[in-house]
Amino acid sequence: MSVLDFPRLYFRGHARANIPTANRNEHGQIDMASNTVRMAGAPFDLALPPTVFHQYLQQLGPRFDAEGHPDADGIFSQAVGFNACGNNHFSWEAVTVSAVQTDVGAPVTDDDLVGARLSLWGHYNDYLRTTFNRARWVDSDPTRPDAVQIYAGQFVIGERETAAHAPSLFSADLAQAHSARWVHGSHILELPQHFLREDFARARLFQFSLAKADAHFLFSPEAERFTALTHLRQAMADESVLGLTVQYALFNMAPPPGPNSPAFFELVGVLGLWRRNELATYPTGRLLLPRDTALGPMTVRIGAEHVSFNMPTSIPFSARSASCEGRPTPMLAAKLPLGELVLRDQLGCAIARVPQAVYLDYWRHHGVLDVACLAEPVGALSLQGDWVRWDEQEWVSQSDSDNLYLEAPDRRRGRVFPQALTVQSYWRGEHRPYPALALRVEGEGQAQASALVRDNALEVTLAGQRPGCARLYLGDGEAFVHLRVLPDDWHLADTPVEAVDYAFLYRHVMSYYELIYPFMADKVFSLADRCKCETYARLMWQMCDPQNRDKSYYMPSTRELSEPKAMLFLKYLAHVEAAAAPVVTAAEPPVIGDRAQLVAALKTAVDLELSIMLQYAFAGYSIPSYAQGQARVACGQWQPAQLALACGSGDRRRDGGMRGTLLEIAHEEMIHYLVVNNLLMALGEPFYPGRALVGEEARQVFGLDTEFAFEPFSEHVLARFVRWEWPNFIPAPGPSIAGFYAAIRQALATLPALFVGVDGKCGGEHHLFLNELTNRAYPAYQLDVFDRDSALFAIDFVTAQGEGAALDSAHFAQSHFQRLRQLNSQLLQQPVPFEPALPVLKNPVLRERAGCTVVLDEQARTLMALYQGGYDLMLQMMALHFAQRPLGSLRRSRLMNAAIDLMTGWLRPLSLALMQLPSGEPGRYAGPPVPEPIGAGVADDYVEGCRMLAERCRALSAQAVAMAPGGLGAAPRELLDFYTRQLMDLADGKVTREA
Repeated sequence: MSVLDFPRLYFRGHARANIPTANRNEHGQIDMASNTVRMAGAPFDLALPPTVFHQYLQQLGPRFDAEGHPDADGIFSQAVGFNACGNNHFSWEAVTVSAVQTDVGAPVTDDDLVGARLSLWGHYNDYLRTTFNRARWVDSDPTRPDAVQIYAGQFVIGERETAAHAPSLFSADLAQAHSARWVHGSHILELPQHFLREDFARARLFQFSLAKADAHFLFSPEAERFTALTHLRQAMADESVLGLTVQYALFNMAPPPGPNSPAFFELVGVLGLWRRNELATYPTGRLLLPRDTALGPMTVRIGAEHVSFNMPTSIPFSARSASCEGRPTPMLAAKLPLGELVLRDQLGCAIARVPQAVYLDYWRHHGVLDVACLAEPVGALSLQGDWVRWDEQEWVSQSDSDNLYLEAPDRRRGRVFPQALTVQSYWRGEHRPYPALALRVEGEGQAQASALVRDNALEVTLAGQRPGCARLYLGDGEAFVHLRVLPDDWHLADTPVEAVDYAFLYRHVMSYYELIYPFMADKVFSLADRCKCETYARLMWQMCDPQNRDKSYYMPSTRELSEPKAMLFLKYLAHVEAAAAPVVTAAEPPVIGDRAQLVAALKTAVDLELSIMLQYAFAGYSIPSYAQGQARVACGQWQPAQLALACGSGDRRRDGGMRGTLLEIAHEEMIHYLVVNNLLMALGEPFYPGRALVGEEARQVFGLDTEFAFEPFSEHVLARFVRWEWPNFIPAPGPSIAGFYAAIRQALATLPALFVGVDGKCGGEHHLFLNELTNRAYPAYQLDVFDRDSALFAIDFVTAQGEGAALDSAHFAQSHFQRLRQLNSQLLQQPVPFEPALPVLKNPVLRERAGCTVVLDEQARTLMALYQGGYDLMLQMMALHFAQRPLGSLRRSRLMNAAIDLMTGWLRPLSLALMQLPSGEPGRYAGPPVPEPIGAGVADDYVEGCRMLAERCRALSAQAVAMAPGGLGAAPRELLDFYTRQLMDLADGKVTREA
């Protein structure tokens, strides 16, 4: 029976919850039924900057000092809470196995598994292909402390103190979110006065289960070395065992050191078996509820020879230290001594005795303990002490889904949106259908509930009736399910695409989140910045797609976004796309013998990856967007099947057609460019921006007989791409990129003293555009290189993503090589030959260059000059970032984020525009230029460098303003103005270097 069964793994550590607190509605500033924000009793004027509302909320108070005491000038405001900038991220911190128990007796603390790391991760984001995915802590009703839902996607057990790229011992996916159970507010009795005292005293229990039938429920070969894991696997062979249950309790919240600080909690837990007919997210056993509010619930299992208690939060701690004293949380005093506790049946017969010394030894067993069974019970149970008592609740009805979001009815169209909920009932711990379970809904929100008994369970159908928060009570007891009926926004459903511009989307959707959740503006990008929203319109749709609501990465994390408002993001994306101008009709690898040759080879690899990335992007952008392809279908140039092949599906989700695949591969080549630079910097070399090479120059430098050229997409170009990615394990004539990388790997593996004097990582971490296989095997990996082992892992990552590692490897199907071959197959299978690309020049340039074509059209030349200026600026930002020898993550560097924004928000729109401008050569469009090597660099000094970059931003913006109207949209120019200001702020120290 779950954690009451054997074997058990006990674990302990801490949890970090970046909980947003400005949504707790302390002064009624939020109408939660409509997501309307009020200031001084009236809806907030959206013409005002969001900071006006933030300042208003701050001054409402009451205020408290750093110690949590009332202070009119204190640093904390209760109106915004302790963490207004929280982003809902939730993580386990330094959680390790503390003991193992395979049978009745004391848990063993010297097992070889003790010290193993346990991690709880979010879901893999298959749009951004991320690793290091955080779970999310979400309050479905922010005004209640018991409405917490954890959205997590992956549970991992790894060996102690291993690198992020080391294989895990066990990994499994979570099938659903899990909610807070057994929430009570007196788990620490003596606490000093503090405005967060109730939070400090609160305890919550969580539970999730992992199905052994799931394809991703995996023990690694290394797990066989650990006896405890072997016991688990043997126990799971029983047909009644569905998998594993993981239960953990959070309590002892640490006092925040200042505003906008995440919360840290003590975390203790137990892992055990999950059996048939047990709930996945609610504790199993006979439920005993306390008569005293200072105590918490527990469950009991009575066996033939022993009685097992699950009481992790049943008995409070007496007190805790005043400060954290170098720990994430304060030190706790002992549990409250209650004397001997006796489990009795309804006849008063003693069934088991729990000595005080046993339950006070909490840190050994985490409240899950076993004592001898003295007699077989009759009737209901009670646990009694001298002055405390728990009584059994004989009927327990619960659901695995404890927090539901319901759509409001669409009354104009007569539509409702029902959701199913399965309720299981238990009589004295045994699964049994409840004879007549009454259902009632209470709260501001309302829902209609109907039920049908099926397979010994109650199948409940819920349909939202009135927006707001509510509870669905199950029977006459205290069991309930949190409901949140989302705002009735169905009047927005008929809004045409052409009306959903940035102003419309901000007014109806994004303004609420900009006002209530300022972390976006503080750490990511402000939703009040049109240039950023237009740049990332596709990403916003993908994150807010209702199909992803149960994923940890879903936005908004707080999930109070109705479906009609979510669909506005798709319409906004279509609006942005439609705004574009209409379309007018194997040799032996070389041997690297010393360090100098290796450095030279890595610099060549940087040139190679940069050149390849830009050519993939050029080919991808030469294919019209979906909206432009629709226009071709409308005028008879394309067939619908050809549109689907070239541009994918119109929902802008995962299928982007040939265009989307090429751009995805280009993104991954950008990561390869960063990985190779990380290898260089791990050898003590500076960041190398690289050169884009084509034609004879590329042939001379790379030694390949496959042409390098910026060309529009075609069967010929696709064949060239396949040849680039040809694996080393499949014979092929002539030199290859795979052979070149094999030589680099051999040098990294064999050359002596490569990393002498290198102290820690020298490059940058990043977690975008990695593949799902990497995330599943190494969820914490972020490209860091610091020694020979991590260097070999990095080079293997690059080659596996490109070549596929081996024909029988799981990486092969997702490799660039195989994806390009599949595109080639699809293209060749067309019944009528199909050339989807625009007729763009090959190797367009501004100035004479061998093997290239000079563009003559003046408007195109103006945009090409802007492109080259933005390209220079992007690489100079990267160079200045790496000149500081940073140790932090690239994704937090404002300079690196600026470089990525320029790539997406400046170079991309210019590329698309140039693909549609005449070149001066009849019948050919211009296309983005083959970039020249970057011009003058910037100073290595951060302040001086930022000032120089700001001046170059300003000059480039002035150059864009001076051009003829119609060539470039407003958003790219606004992006330059944004970074002109931010770079000056960085130089002046007004903003942090890391977001």
